[in-house]
This record gives sequence, structure tokens and C-alpha cells, in this order.
Amino acid sequence: MNAQETISETEKLASFAKIYGFLKYYHPEVANGTFNWDQQFIDQLPKVLNATSNESLSKIYIDWIEILGEIKNCQKCDSKGIYFDENFDLSWINDTINFNKSLSLKLEYIEKNRIQVDQFYVEIQPVGNIKVTNEPEYKNFEYPGEEYRLLGLFKYWNIIEYFYPYKYLTDQNWDSVLKEMIPKIRSASNKKEYHLVLQELIAKLDDTHASITFSEEKSKYLPIKISHIDNKAVVSGFYNDSLAKLNNLQLGDVILKLNDIDIKNEAQKNLKYVAGSNSNIKFKLAYIKIFKGLEDTISLTINRNNSVRTIKSKRYDFDDFNYRSNPKSIKSKSISDAIGYINMANVKEDDIKDIFKSFKNKTALIIDLRNYPSFIYYKFSEYLNQEKKHFATYYCPDINYPSRFVKTNLRTNDSKKAFVGKIIVLVNEGSLSLSEFTTMAFQTADNVVTVGNQTAGADGDVVKFDYLGGFKTTMSGNGVLYPDGTLSQRDGVKIDVIVKPTLEGLRQGRDEILEKAIEIANE
Repeated sequence: MNAQETISETEKLASFAKIYGFLKYYHPEVANGTFNWDQQFIDQLPKVLNATSNESLSKIYIDWIEILGEIKNCQKCDSKGIYFDENFDLSWINDTINFNKSLSLKLEYIEKNRIQVDQFYVEIQPVGNIKVTNEPEYKNFEYPGEEYRLLGLFKYWNIIEYFYPYKYLTDQNWDSVLKEMIPKIRSASNKKEYHLVLQELIAKLDDTHASITFSEEKSKYLPIKISHIDNKAVVSGFYNDSLAKLNNLQLGDVILKLNDIDIKNEAQKNLKYVAGSNSNIKFKLAYIKIFKGLEDTISLTINRNNSVRTIKSKRYDFDDFNYRSNPKSIKSKSISDAIGYINMANVKEDDIKDIFKSFKNKTALIIDLRNYPSFIYYKFSEYLNQEKKHFATYYCPDINYPSRFVKTNLRTNDSKKAFVGKIIVLVNEGSLSLSEFTTMAFQTADNVVTVGNQTAGADGDVVKFDYLGGFKTTMSGNGVLYPDGTLSQRDGVKIDVIVKPTLEGLRQGRDEILEKAIEIANE
């Protein structure tokens, strides 16, 4: 390496971000909380920016590591574990362009003798995902100075680097995200610009579970669900049908404008700020972002049955919809003498036995998972499987070897008295997280067909933590795969018969997915 070779400020800061995070989670004397690590960042930042060459930058890092204390030899670190390693890559340690050999050797030594006791900045939850701990609270930091904007970016980037199970699935390489976001974070000239950059950063996770919230102020919502159908924003359901009717909103309405804002153009502009696992769900979330707000009454331009009109509509607090406690919602019903229907949104564990008892003479069951169920998949699967089935491989972060994940095989319950007829599982874009996980378990039944369209593609438990400044942020915390390695994250669950809602079907009030399921049940 040429000792006089210059390095750009973005390259210097990117290397600093990696060193900062690596020491935070690997170095025994840093990872145990001995140092005020945020202050260490503030102290080292000007030195890094003042480095005139790669060689001088390496010396700054070596001098920094020297003051952190002696690292004892780790006997346990030599043990060979069996890991899920799609996210693991410390090859940057041996970056011969930016680091000299002495620095690389020091970093290699730290990896081989990494912390093996409790971490100070992260711990493992009972379900296997991480909890971010002992991070300083920064109040009134909605638009901090540049050094703290960079600190926030580096802290977040490294949480994703070491503990996000789906880092390997992002559209954009996570290293290149760092180099892209550094100049954007530095140049954000006010609070609005800064918050938009952070939304763009979180969207880079390509994860429907990912989010960031800047304010406790509650938005108001239209009483309707919006889907992306034929590249249009279409009313596909209701959060409260009475309020939708009161505001003259109907199934199949295509919304063209909100006040004077063109929905199609606005959705395209918002996609870069929306975290979603696949294109369909990104559009749906972009629509939600557009249609929610603080204003009570808005103007909507709609196309209804090829007639364009403008209507006034009210927005409400979401709690006003009573959506999740709708007394009209059913748990189960008979569609015919042969077919039973179960709505998983409303079924509790105590209901399961009675439901299956009432359906013992049915030849087919339709199980609706186009909703968010209770955590009852294990008990429920007892009535679907006559033997235990491996339905998912689950992988969780190993905080003593950050960026490596430990795999576990998950199985269903079983019973010799399980239902033996056809099982038809219904899914769509409303099937998210636990719904997708539950679907995977139910898909192990002997005579099962899954009907519907692409699900939200966000599997695994959610991790919540604060971005610097007290902003609330989330991400998927554990990884989930089908036993054969097929992804449920991003792609959604496996579907045997694809049925997408149509404008015509919505306008006629038809449930086209359920109709197809009944057809299959009657075959």
C-alpha cells in the first residue's frame, strides 16, 4: 500500500463506522461497558477526519485500540459452532487498500479472542432476538449536530450489520448503504431533510417490519383499506364499514387524488421512504403514508365504475374503528354440510377444541389467515397433523459471535385424532409476520392447499429500539426459512393457487379468494 495514498472523507468515515461497531460488539473491554463508547466516537472523529493517508488512518485506529486494554486469550472462542452464516463477513478486516498489516492483525486477534460474557449493549430475549441495552438517552436531538448525526447512523448501521437476520436479502449491499448515507446524513440541513434521510435509511432494510417514528402525535386514518391493483390505489376493504358508508366510500373505488395530490405520482415519490419486503407491500404502505394525516376532512377524487367524481371524506383516530374487537366478526361457521370455515383473527386457544368438534363431519376446512392470528399455531396444529412435522428453520443472533446466527428446527404438534379432510388456507397481503409463520405450520397438513396472493414477506419476531434522539424504530429480529430453504421473508409464503382480487370483483362485493377455496373444497 502506498503510504501517501489519499482517502476520501466518506471512505474514512465508512472505515471508522466499521471499526467503531466491531470494537463495540467484539472487544472484551468495550463490549462489557468499560468505556463511554459514544464519547470515544466524539473524541476519535476529528482525528479520523484529519487523517491525510491510509497509513496515518491505520495508525489512528491502532493507537485507539492500544488504549482499550489488554485482551486475554479466549479458549472458548476456538470451538467450532454450526452457524447460519449468510450475514457473516469480516473480510473488511483484511482490507489491504485502507488498512495496514499491523491493524489487520490486531482486528483478527480481537475476533479470535472476542467477548464471551454478557454484552453491555445487547442481550438475547427469550424468543432469541436481541434487545438493545444501555444506550444513552438523547433528548431534544430531533436535528443534532453533524457529529451526532454520524454517531446515530453508525450505531444503527452496526446493529443491522451484526444482528439483523435478513441483511443478506437486502436489494442494496449493506456496505454500499453506509457509503451512500454518510454524505446524505452530513448534508441534511434541517430537521425535515434529516428525518427523510433516516426514513430512506430504514427503507433500505426491505423489511415490512422495519419502521421509524419521530413523533408521538397520532395521525388520523380513512376508514378504508387500500390495495395496489392494476397499478392503482383501490379501496379493497373497510376498517369500519359504517363509517366508510357514511363517507360515501365503496369497494372498488380507484382513488386518483387526495386534495390536489396525484396519488400515482406521490406513491412513486414515497417508495424510497417506505420499508417493505416486496413491491406490492411497498405500494400499499406508500398509500397508507399518503392517506393518513392530521387533517380531519379531505377531498378525494375517485373513479367509480368509470365515472370520475370528487367527494369529501373524514379521517378518524384508528381506535374509533373498533377494528380488532368487532362484535360482528365470526370465529367459525358452516359454509355447507361439507365445508367449515375458520377465521383465525378471532380464534383463541380455548375455542379450538369446540370448533373442531363441531366440524368433525366436514370433508373440508377453509382456514382464513388474511389477518393477524393469536399465537396458537402449536395447539391448533394438533388438529391438523397426525404426526409432528418440521415446518420452519429458525435462526437467532449469537451475541458472542456477532453477525453469526444459530439455527433451530421448529415442529408442529400432532394428534391421532387430527382432521383428515381437505385443508384450504387463505392468504393475501394482509397476512403478515405471525400470520405467515402460522401459515407455514398449517401447510404441513397432509391434504393442504394454499390459496391467495403474495403475503407481506416479514417473518420472525419484531425488535424495537431507539434511534439516537429517541426515535422509535423496528426490524425483524429472527430469521425464518422453510425446511427446504425456501424464503418466506420478502417473497411471502408458498402459494399453490394464486388468486388476485379484481376491480370488477370488488365492485360486486365478491370475495374471489374465498370463492376459489369453496370451489376447491367441492372438487
